[in-house]
Amino acid sequence: MPVIPETSDFPSASKKGSTESQTKSGEQREKASAMDHLSKGPQIPDDMPPKASREEIEARMKELNKLKD
Repeated sequence: MPVIPETSDFPSASKKGSTESQTKSGEQREKASAMDHLSKGPQIPDDMPPKASREEIEARMKELNKLKD
């Protein structure tokens, strides 16, 4: 007959209980609205490296592949 372990034997079980008690005791979150999920387009960072030419990319690729072999 299988033995069912106690929930205190699992560290994740104690963490789950603490988060439930935190949400019940005070802060209630508002539900997300449709406006929260609207896409603002692609996020392009300002500090992108300069664009490399195809020849530079191929030379770098060959150099890296030589190191691998």
